[in-house]
Amino acid sequence: MIQFYKMHGAGNDFVLIDNRGNHFKLPDPERIRRICQAHTGVGADGLMLLSDSSDNDFKLQYFNADGSKGEMCGNGARCAVRFAHSLKMADSSCSFDIDNVQYQAEVVSDTFVKLAMQPPQMLMDAAQLRVAGVDHPGPMLWLDTGVPHLVLLVEDVAEIDVVGRGRRLRHHAAFKPSGTNVNFLAAADGKMKIRVYERGVENETLACGTGAVACAVFAARQFGKAAAFQFEVPGGELSVEFSGSPEKIYLCGPVTTVYKGELFAGF
Repeated sequence: MIQFYKMHGAGNDFVLIDNRGNHFKLPDPERIRRICQAHTGVGADGLMLLSDSSDNDFKLQYFNADGSKGEMCGNGARCAVRFAHSLKMADSSCSFDIDNVQYQAEVVSDTFVKLAMQPPQMLMDAAQLRVAGVDHPGPMLWLDTGVPHLVLLVEDVAEIDVVGRGRRLRHHAAFKPSGTNVNFLAAADGKMKIRVYERGVENETLACGTGAVACAVFAARQFGKAAAFQFEVPGGELSVEFSGSPEKIYLCGPVTTVYKGELFAGF
């Protein structure tokens, strides 16, 4: 029997496993798909393994719901930090590594975690995207915030076919070979709303942390810099803060532990 925890950050949900004993051997993609599958498995947007690290408080491995290995997941990492703190693997301020990249985070409270992100990398602006054949009438930006994200400014996220349009853009030739996540951002009446099609989940998710960071960088370019941007997502709210010298970007938001369970070893 393998013990796991189910957690979510603003509706972005994950299976987390304490793997310090290496009892959960590096899983094959089919097994991850079975665990993350709704109805017949636990149901999650991804699976995370926490293990010992020689240089940081813990090491994090992330796998998407489709079984593929993920480079980074903002909300998942925030859940992992809270999980590590509850296991006494880490203090309230901690560091961890994922794919040999180091991150710092803070458990602000039992239900709120603040994560320092790596500097974003600009990939294509709107003009370059249009030359590459991306069809969108409004402002857009493609950047990497740990994973690639396309941000499209739209009038109303409620009117968007996130799955249909997101899937087409996710596989667009401009983003080969790895594809991209697709964020639809609306800014009206003083509110910013995001809906996201996530690569690796291959569906809309209730929130996306690296996507919120991408939207904050886009919003700073489009509307002017702010100390923080607040975003409404289908699963709740996320905020992205800019502070410090040199400037750091922080992903902030709620973390909820849903339940603890056990997987049969052969599942």
